[in-house]
Amino acid sequence: MTLPAWLRILTHPVILWVLAQGVALYFFFSFTPVPQKAFQRWLLSVQSVVHDVGAKLTAPWRALRRVRELEAFTAELQARLSTRPDTTLASPLPLGSIGDFSALHGYKFLPAEVIYQSFLSRENYALLNKGARDGVYPGLGVVSTKGVVGIIAETTATYSVMYAIFHKDVHLAAFLPREGVIGITTWSTPTLNRLLLEYIPLYVQVEPGEEVWTAPNSQIFPPGLRIGRVRAIRSDYTRGFHAIDVDTYAEWGRLSGMFILIPSR
Repeated sequence: MTLPAWLRILTHPVILWVLAQGVALYFFFSFTPVPQKAFQRWLLSVQSVVHDVGAKLTAPWRALRRVRELEAFTAELQARLSTRPDTTLASPLPLGSIGDFSALHGYKFLPAEVIYQSFLSRENYALLNKGARDGVYPGLGVVSTKGVVGIIAETTATYSVMYAIFHKDVHLAAFLPREGVIGITTWSTPTLNRLLLEYIPLYVQVEPGEEVWTAPNSQIFPPGLRIGRVRAIRSDYTRGFHAIDVDTYAEWGRLSGMFILIPSR
């Protein structure tokens, strides 16, 4: 009688020896206390090593997720604090417009109200109820409780004209805090509440949703004031720069909680 090929392979002496050794090892580790404990300790050590390696490999992603959570929490806290009445302060601060709290140093925040503002113009401006008598002069920055709004252009004794960031001649030195790079904002289209951020090199990896702040080299605003968030990125390979659309935090049609930034002397 001829055995099938698979059965001849299984009954080969070498295969039988390997199977026998496997069965012996199984019973040895299953029913012998000392080797069983040693094997369990070995498994635990292997698991701990795998866990440590996995934790180190995933640490950057977990840290980034935590940073995003803290950014969202901070933004919500700033928004709540900026609208919370506080009778212990002579004038509340626009905390919602502050990305880096070092911006508070060296400046006074003078509350102001909008008397008039223009719409659908290439040269949008607003008239504020504070003037030279209040220490206001041309070249000062203006913010709302949400973000950067404009620059004082002219003053009288009791009023000021503020050019909006949605003005064809207003440019801001802007900063991407995640990448640590600086660019310039422009407004050249009749699309309110949106700016164009230019001169960001192509090698910089910019992502939608990133915040845009005032830059450390700004001559008007302190660094760390919030301008807006990245909406879309277009790469201009002929110039070697990104063209980045930014949704501003300040809403030109819903201005409230205005403050003029006056350097402390």
